[in-house]
Amino acid sequence: MNRLNKDNVKLKINFFLILIFSISFSQNLFSQEENKSSKNIIGEITVSGNTSFSPITIITYSGLKEGDEIAIPGEKISTAIKKLWESNLFSSVDVFRIKQLDNVVDLEIKLMDLPELTNLEISGVKKRKYEDIIKENKLQIGVKVTENLITTTKNYLENKYKKKGFLNAKVNILTEEVVDSTNKAKVKMSLGINKGNKIKIKKIVFEGIDNLSSKALQKSMKNTKKSKIYRFWKRSKYIEDDFKEDIVSLVDKYKENGYRDARIISDTIIAYDENAITLKIKLQEGEKYTFGKINYLGNSVYTDEQLNQILKIKKGDTYNGVELEKMSYRMNHTKKIGW
Repeated sequence: MNRLNKDNVKLKINFFLILIFSISFSQNLFSQEENKSSKNIIGEITVSGNTSFSPITIITYSGLKEGDEIAIPGEKISTAIKKLWESNLFSSVDVFRIKQLDNVVDLEIKLMDLPELTNLEISGVKKRKYEDIIKENKLQIGVKVTENLITTTKNYLENKYKKKGFLNAKVNILTEEVVDSTNKAKVKMSLGINKGNKIKIKKIVFEGIDNLSSKALQKSMKNTKKSKIYRFWKRSKYIEDDFKEDIVSLVDKYKENGYRDARIISDTIIAYDENAITLKIKLQEGEKYTFGKINYLGNSVYTDEQLNQILKIKKGDTYNGVELEKMSYRMNHTKKIGW
């Protein structure tokens, strides 16, 4: 029994010691957090790194001032770094606490200027194209060269040539540091364009068609044609803008034949070989419609019979959405009807 009491006393003492330790640790942690978020006064601000801007310009633009009250880390430091980054003038920006006496801290702003473009060499296209490339991509001498500028230029040029039928177009951009007596960050740029060959259309495949033939659909596509040996004088190149126009023509072909709900589900480009592709077009035809009874509203000048002669549509005719739109336009704009 005495031994049991002794054990209980030991447990109580151990628990009491753990409790004291926990409270002490919590107070110490709270004290540390309090110090972390405590306010400091900015003492001296210096500027280092490779930059052509004067220290006073950088400090003023950052918004930091001697004598300001700040927290480290804190919102004012983050805002200063963000402002300098968003100027798009620097490749790196850092702010350091280099010295602290009581609550007075000295700060250092360290940054690197973005390099300026001093020379641009373009290859792979004719010289008369140089000016357009420079203007469209803002590659004038003196521009700040960023990773975003390089990526944007590469993507723009590749997409531009792909839209013209050069689906394998590749653009390679290299920069090289230029060292001179000015100590400014400078680079020269080499821009190489490899358009490759225009891609031909080897096959056009339609999926989901039951009511119109593949031949009729291909015929409706005036600009996009597959290559044929006996038709060597006609182009069979893939041009994106022409293809988009022909997609509209496909839907119109269905509307002319009564399928007013026809639509393109998807269109896919599949590589056939290095210089040719297969176009796969998936359609949903929908139901075939015919015209029912036609009623005219607001026709105070002409009779229904006269309007029927103009419209030339009667009950039971196959619905032709394209022709109906044309006829409706003519009826609404003819001076004879006077609506």
